Amino acid sequence: MTRGGVFDGARGSAEPPRLGRGGITALLRRMHDIVASEATPQERLDQLTAGIATHVGADVCSIYLRQPDDSLELYSTEGLKPEAVHETVMARGEGLVGRVCETGAPLMTADAPLHPAFSYRPETGEDPLHSFLGVPLLRSGKALGVLVLQNRRSRQYEDDEIEAAQAVATLLAEIAASGELLDESATREVGEMLRLPERRRGVGVVEGVAIGRVWFVEPPAPKHNVFSRDAAAEVGRLEAAIAALRSSLDAMLASARLEGEPREVLETYRLLAGDAGWAARLREAAESSGLTAESAVERVASQNRARLSQARDPYLRERLHDLDDLSFRLLRHLSAEEAHDDRLPDEAVLFARSLGPAALLEYDRDKLRGLVLAEGATTSHVAIVARALGVPLVAGAAAAIDAAEEHDEVAIDGEEGVVFLRPTPDIVTSFEHKLELRSERQAAYAREKDLPTRTLDGVDVEVRINAGLTLDMEHLERTGAAGVGLFRTELQFLIGSQLPRVSAQQRLYEAVLARARGKPVVFRTADLGADKSADYMNRDPEGNPAMGWRGLRMAVDRPGILRPQLRALLRAAAGQDLYVLFPMVTTPAEMVLARSLLDKEIAIQEQRGGAPPQSVKVGAMVETPAAAWTVGAIAPYADFFSIGGNDLAQFYFAADRNAALTQQRYDPLDIGFLSFIRLVAEKVGEAKKPLSYCGEQAADPVFGAALLAAGVRSFSLPPTAVGAFRRLVRSVQVSDLAQWYEETAAGASPERDEARARLALLLRSKGAMLDDGAG
Repeated sequence: MTRGGVFDGARGSAEPPRLGRGGITALLRRMHDIVASEATPQERLDQLTAGIATHVGADVCSIYLRQPDDSLELYSTEGLKPEAVHETVMARGEGLVGRVCETGAPLMTADAPLHPAFSYRPETGEDPLHSFLGVPLLRSGKALGVLVLQNRRSRQYEDDEIEAAQAVATLLAEIAASGELLDESATREVGEMLRLPERRRGVGVVEGVAIGRVWFVEPPAPKHNVFSRDAAAEVGRLEAAIAALRSSLDAMLASARLEGEPREVLETYRLLAGDAGWAARLREAAESSGLTAESAVERVASQNRARLSQARDPYLRERLHDLDDLSFRLLRHLSAEEAHDDRLPDEAVLFARSLGPAALLEYDRDKLRGLVLAEGATTSHVAIVARALGVPLVAGAAAAIDAAEEHDEVAIDGEEGVVFLRPTPDIVTSFEHKLELRSERQAAYAREKDLPTRTLDGVDVEVRINAGLTLDMEHLERTGAAGVGLFRTELQFLIGSQLPRVSAQQRLYEAVLARARGKPVVFRTADLGADKSADYMNRDPEGNPAMGWRGLRMAVDRPGILRPQLRALLRAAAGQDLYVLFPMVTTPAEMVLARSLLDKEIAIQEQRGGAPPQSVKVGAMVETPAAAWTVGAIAPYADFFSIGGNDLAQFYFAADRNAALTQQRYDPLDIGFLSFIRLVAEKVGEAKKPLSYCGEQAADPVFGAALLAAGVRSFSLPPTAVGAFRRLVRSVQVSDLAQWYEETAAGASPERDEARARLALLLRSKGAMLDDGAG
């Protein structure tokens, strides 16, 4: 037990020394010596608390350890009554100590007895204490206990003191888990606690569920010197490693195992590796700064990270992951190490901070079940590839990665964004049931793919898919979709170091049209601008990029980007029907300018004797209220219209679509927004032009039904949503939906979810087939 009585050291009588960063090294050395000493576990623990208290000038230093029942037991103290050790036990969440353990975050107060969470324990003799600093002992994302520092004098702890206390607590947690500090029984209890089931949330990116074993992706960071003695030799090593990296990517692309994979993603990924500017920056770092080849790679990667991490556009921020992956690969080549997946176990769920698309494609698809990332978003390259491969993906799950151990059993839900580590038997059974139901539903959708998409009262509805890769085109046959209602072409523009050549664009568009097998494909021209810009696009930052210089307004101002793309599209569609969709149209004047650029390219192709498309249809994307109100004026210059639901909703509600707080506040299934959609549908109908709705929102079956009620008859959906949506259409009557719309519009309720709840109730009462397969 601790030596001496309560406050014998009288450390609180004067200004206590600061627990700053300066003395942390000496304290950690002292802790190392104590742990290595010949003593019993309790004696070492008591020496640690005494040493910490003395070093930081605390009147009290105490260590509480979490028990299997989630209570917190006082295991050692310097300053409290020795007899309280192993006798004082705090219930889960009790007192300031319980609060720290429950939240997993530090807690500081200048006067603990006045804190609302304070719990008085007379057996400890803590009556004269005021200031309190509690820091959790965190390991694998789990609080194993709490380190507490207390002083009699009321004071505030500074930020650097809190950070230093966290460093000490982290080391204590590692020592506790290793068995070096506690007796055998306590060590076993800590180990059992670390193996308890965990439920961690992230962001669902690629839908689907998976059960498997955790397998960590840990790109190597070989040890190396920082500065070189021979700059020329280091440059030579760099050039050899870059050449080897490019060769390995070439070999990957040529590999038979990549047939049917998203080849165009790897093509653009290889383009990054072949970027002359990237190689030049690496050489410069080695030549002018005297860095080793490895340090040069790390320096350039750090510069890219600093630049891209500030981008407001999630798509651009995700490009950072591709560059990081290339840097790791280059470091492997410099250290003569190659990536192997020999250790990949059966039914593996990959866990990684971030992952590039090429890395994902290296793994055996027969063994791969799912993917969990600390970072990443729906627009990341790895998300695009995972979606194409049908691999469930949960991103934003740093807490799950911290809490996981290699080979842990894990269950993930890529739609809900939930990760279950070491799941209980009932969770496993639930996920197995989900997998079985999902397989049955997909098989049922496949059997229904040739059925007409027609409502019970005879209204035909057209369903197409959204795409952005040639691999997505195989979903046309699989789902029975009528075509591609939106092919996003931005990828080639955003990943490279320069504008993609006309020939490269033409090859992509030819491949897409070939895989469409005569079904229509609507190519949206690159929606660039604002913060959705590549490095080679020099531009000034904007305060509100979503409403800034982007879409068609940028394209007509910079025809050097739009015209080559139109040229590639015209060449690729020779002898076929070509559908071109211009993004974010705001005024009729923009459409006039865009069509004039297209007409010039058509004239040039004819002059050069090139085979023209069989027909060229031009569409306008309605994503702004301005375009919605002026559909009639735009109609003479458009052959068809497409509503961009995601952007139109954000501008209608004045709510940033990427802001979590505003996303939670507004539901597009709002009668005001639906009436706005209906207005657009009526105006387009008066102009006798086709109209479709493109947006991830329509994958929600209740909202899809609401769009039918508002007059929409053509949809472009994610491929995974097509089967369920077509089944929904075949199970409803438009007349019922129209009646719901009229009644809801006539008696609009101020309640946010009222319209959705009433429609969902109607659908179920009429036997509509929702995505859960229930009638």
